[in-house]
Amino acid sequence: MPQRKDTFKGPRCSSCGKSERFYEEDGYQYCNKCGEQQEVCWPSYEGARALTLYLECYQLILWKQCYALVRTIGFPSRLESLVKDLWALRLQLLKGKVVAGESDGDTIFSSQPVSDANTQTEGGAYLKGRGKAMPTLIESLGICYLAAIMLRLPTSLGEMHRWAIAEDMPYIRAIRHVPAAMKKRLPAPYMLALDTTSPLERDHIRKAVHNLCLLYNHHFTITFPRLNAPLLGYKHIRNLALPIHTHRAVCDVAALLSVDFAFPLVGGQQRVSRLPEVFLISLIVIVVKLYHPFDTIDRFADSASDLAALTVDWASWLQAREQHELRLKDGGHLPRGTEINVTEQDVMKMTGEQLDDYLDWYERTWVDDERAEHKARGLPKQLLDMFPTGRQGDGSSCRAYDYRNEAEKQRKSCDQLILQCTSELHQRNILTDGQEDEGSVNRVGSFYKRYRSVDELTMHARGFHEAAASAVGIKLTTLLVAVRQVERRLIVWRERQLRVSDEGRREEGDHIDSTGEDVTGED
Repeated sequence: MPQRKDTFKGPRCSSCGKSERFYEEDGYQYCNKCGEQQEVCWPSYEGARALTLYLECYQLILWKQCYALVRTIGFPSRLESLVKDLWALRLQLLKGKVVAGESDGDTIFSSQPVSDANTQTEGGAYLKGRGKAMPTLIESLGICYLAAIMLRLPTSLGEMHRWAIAEDMPYIRAIRHVPAAMKKRLPAPYMLALDTTSPLERDHIRKAVHNLCLLYNHHFTITFPRLNAPLLGYKHIRNLALPIHTHRAVCDVAALLSVDFAFPLVGGQQRVSRLPEVFLISLIVIVVKLYHPFDTIDRFADSASDLAALTVDWASWLQAREQHELRLKDGGHLPRGTEINVTEQDVMKMTGEQLDDYLDWYERTWVDDERAEHKARGLPKQLLDMFPTGRQGDGSSCRAYDYRNEAEKQRKSCDQLILQCTSELHQRNILTDGQEDEGSVNRVGSFYKRYRSVDELTMHARGFHEAAASAVGIKLTTLLVAVRQVERRLIVWRERQLRVSDEGRREEGDHIDSTGEDVTGED
């Protein structure tokens, strides 16, 4: 028995002229009698139908993001099924809202994640209300990231941020990826919710992922797999062109703190460093400050085989990073992903090629071909030819872009960066037998500097911290806060070790005093 279609009343059919009942499929309206598609300008949906259409548009964007990750970037095809499962769970929380046809008011107007203040003071009531809120566009990136984590892939928050702003996956003006037939019936507030009214800033994806972890854990008791820290840590260390022994030191410090790199769960205070990748990059920064400080104090290594026998020349490191960034720029073209941040002052400094790149991006992103063609009807062709869209007559074409070629170019440039930085490593002085007992000798790790604000960073320290923050898609101030939180944990661990050591010495002294001899059995 064929499934009965839900019909609704509208103007009389323009084809058969008899029926006033219509049904909808894939955003298009068809006559219930003759089945012909209608070209009528329909009013926007309201209530439950508007909410349902919004979720269908959101689901389409989410599917296109998965398609880009799998087909363009090279993720496993299993990613799509995991994203589908996470999205299905998210829809379960919205079932009552769709049936009731409720509206979120101001919630759907923002594509930004929830602030850290709400996350840090989360509770059951807040998460319950947050689960019933309509999903925002930034959450789609968080769902894709969590699906990659479930596959144990070494995917970084910084990579998700770069793919989104470079349009390797749909995010910038995501509403343009929705068919026109669906957009026509979507109310203006929902259209705005699927549009990007401001650039995607660092920290937005981090906040969205943190909130989604708490939401899935609260409503469905889902615990996401631990971060693949060994592979992701090696990836960050390699991209930052740090000595390879940094990886071993990071693993040692993590073992001291008994860190398992698990994702946050409901309960307790939600700090910035609770997200495992932020904790990982904080450990890398701390190890770098221990083994390769940014000051000019001479420190001695215990032996030539010590991990700290070699140190980074930060002046050469900064110079190599600048050359690396210049190599990634495409021969005077406007860097991909920077178009949305262009200001009036930037336009005045652009070359002809950069202006063409910017206008190509603007046409691709903001010009609606269907609306432009509709508005041009009835105008003389001679008049339209005077104001063409796109490149005309100069023989030039839009810059070709291929993600695989750009990724290979970046990999080769990173190899060159590592080779250049490795060749500039300096040998530290080695402690001699006579110097080992001298208290005035500065060993590796002494004069450790804790930075409390951006103003305290030196030029070399700021350059490295900015590169580390960019690697995980967070702001510089956020990185400093996370590093201070991890440093505090190390201080607590050190104080605990000192207390245990002092108590052991006191107990040993009490045994000797009570018996008059050493009862420990040692010679």
